Amino acid sequence: MSTNESNITRPTLETILERINSLEERLNGRMDSLEERLDNRIHSLEERMNARFDELDIKIDRVGSVAYTTHGEMLELRADFRELNKRLQEHFPALS
Repeated sequence: MSTNESNITRPTLETILERINSLEERLNGRMDSLEERLDNRIHSLEERMNARFDELDIKIDRVGSVAYTTHGEMLELRADFRELNKRLQEHFPALS
């Protein structure tokens, strides 16, 4: 390779490497920006989902409480019906 070719080729290689490095920096910047935006969206989604799960837990607790209360009331009604049945049979033996 002659000296003249070396002078032409060398700056060209340096220019290409500079462009590659510049491209790398721009791509890294874009990736960092995308990563930050994605992290923010994920964090926001997690907060909304946690809030929804908290609301759901509260509603499930309320339903459980109502079911427990209803079950207790049903047991009381069954006891009352047994007592009523017993009294009716005492007063009206033909019902037995």
